[in-house]
Amino acid sequence: MPIYNDIMTSKLVLLATLYISQFIPTTFFIQALPVFMRQQNMSLDAIGFLGLLVIPSGLKFLWSPLIDRYRLGRLGHYRGWIICFQLLLTSTLFVNAFVDIQNNLTVLLICMLLASLFSSSQDIATDALAVNLLEPQERGLGNAIQSGGNVLGAVIGGGVMLILLEKVGWRYSLIAMSVFMLLNLVPTLLYQEQVTAKSKNLNFFKSYFQPFVSFLSRPKMLSWLFVVFLYMTGDSVTSILIRPLLVDRGLSLLDIGWILGIVSYSARIASALIAGVMIMRWGRKHSLILFGIVAALTTLLYIVPAMGVASLPVLYAVCILVNATQSMAYTALLSAMMDKSDRATAATDYTIQVSIMFLGGIAATILSGILAQRTGYVPTFIISAAVNLLSVFFITKVYDQERLRF
Repeated sequence: MPIYNDIMTSKLVLLATLYISQFIPTTFFIQALPVFMRQQNMSLDAIGFLGLLVIPSGLKFLWSPLIDRYRLGRLGHYRGWIICFQLLLTSTLFVNAFVDIQNNLTVLLICMLLASLFSSSQDIATDALAVNLLEPQERGLGNAIQSGGNVLGAVIGGGVMLILLEKVGWRYSLIAMSVFMLLNLVPTLLYQEQVTAKSKNLNFFKSYFQPFVSFLSRPKMLSWLFVVFLYMTGDSVTSILIRPLLVDRGLSLLDIGWILGIVSYSARIASALIAGVMIMRWGRKHSLILFGIVAALTTLLYIVPAMGVASLPVLYAVCILVNATQSMAYTALLSAMMDKSDRATAATDYTIQVSIMFLGGIAATILSGILAQRTGYVPTFIISAAVNLLSVFFITKVYDQERLRF
């Protein structure tokens, strides 16, 4: 048992560092960079071009079969890709530290687009490594670490980096992030991946499309992807609308930062760990259903501030409950997505599901903005909760209990 505990601990440390690294650049681009650019008196048009940085995240499934098929020399399979992409990402961020962002917008966008490409590609290999690294009974706790690591990476990329930008400026902030990313690579360098030989008898054209065809042709897979598309609707909608809603209630940026940045993120990390233990006991299907229902119902709590309540204790309680339950649902979904992934084609299988979830989030945020503008916050929150419950209903019909793939 002690040996198993040591092995499990090393797995969790490795995954924690990988998933923290994975979310730092993403949240830096989405949350910290736009604020800093505006502070530098850059135009909204220029800031709007940052939307291009999400393109690799939505399209990364297109090159995931290549990461499944090829490996880089003796570095291991997915480990080799992780090392390669993280070094490229770190180098790009370091070079970007010396760019005059006010006078070289084109260079800034090119560097950031490359960083987004390398980060998205590293995500593919990281998720595939996690699928192969974790045994089925370990995935609940492993996905709790994944979810918590993502949130901690978001705190660093969207919060700590913004503070650094304010205190020490662009150059030293980017250098600090590059150094941190490099240090975070140490557990991966120390890890020895168990590599399984993969057949390359098929020509390139067939080998590229075969994983997509194989994955999509599995029984009920299209129905499952529909669930993935809808399941995090409430999370996507509330994460966008709660910020302008709190501004409308008269909260300061400091208050919003504490509620949504520090306290809510802490609640998400803690609840992800709790969810991981519960998933291991209850199984994926029951956890998906229960956490999905609870997350949908707590989404309705945002009706409280939408109705005009501005009491800080009440808003803290509401935001903590909503974020905690949404994090539990997210952790359960990650575990289920791993179960739907074959180890031989883990990069492709898992990335397809992540891309579908990502596209569902984009659709939900765009539609929620239009709906909230026309009908108000309350109807929008009610509709998002209803969509969440609809996805739970489909889970009861399409999710095959614990059909784990190897």
